[in-house]
Amino acid sequence: MKGKNDHLKLVKNKNNAQPGWKRAFRFLCKLVIVVVIILLLKEGEQFFRINSIAVEGSIEVSAAALAEAGGIYKGKSIFLLNEDKIAEKIKDEFPSVSSVKVNRTLPDQVSVSVEQRKPVAYIVTADGYWLVDSGVVPYKNIAEPDEDYLQITGISGELVVPGIALNCKLRREILQEFFSAWHKKDRFQIEKLDLSESYNLIAYTADNLEIWLGDAKNMQQKMELVELSLPHISDDLEGARIDVRSGKRLVVSSAAVLEKREVDP
Repeated sequence: MKGKNDHLKLVKNKNNAQPGWKRAFRFLCKLVIVVVIILLLKEGEQFFRINSIAVEGSIEVSAAALAEAGGIYKGKSIFLLNEDKIAEKIKDEFPSVSSVKVNRTLPDQVSVSVEQRKPVAYIVTADGYWLVDSGVVPYKNIAEPDEDYLQITGISGELVVPGIALNCKLRREILQEFFSAWHKKDRFQIEKLDLSESYNLIAYTADNLEIWLGDAKNMQQKMELVELSLPHISDDLEGARIDVRSGKRLVVSSAAVLEKREVDP
């Protein structure tokens, strides 16, 4: 019975039996293959370098500035792009950008699609007016309002960080629910919101009517209740207040008078 050592000796003897030129030829073939692979990788890496950069979407900054912020430049390997990091860099540099999508088209084309935040209101702080979108993300500060958006007061400037949703959970949720309900259709004209108390959103209409909306719960129902009630309220609104914080009934105080009947949802 042949053992393991006998088998190894047979293999070794078989290899030694090959002519030297065959072993040299096999070595040269392997060397050529390695060299060819290295050359292909080198040439391929040159072939897949970015040559065209396209930016799509409405944005206040130039395409060149966006590409630079994302670290995208001509001559860079297209395989070295990290879509998530590019989007993060661009949004950090430009808070007005709400979303970024990066697409690569081999061998050398890159397209960047961006979306601009849509303003719905200003947050009034000691530093000026901050534009915010419906997600309550502040992104641009101006000295004086230049558009007819809602003005939100009662929020400390410490809670306002560009590109990040309002840093107060209660206030953020209230405003998000309010914007979601208010913009579903043309309801009634509101000029100002006050959130001095994080648990009670107070809205002021163009006629100086004060509406207590409370917290974020049942905001849609509260808005509908106010909308249904306004036609029945006296035109004499001096010092008037409507309270719909419960979400189930409407309470009128001061000079405002329901002309017909109490309105329930």
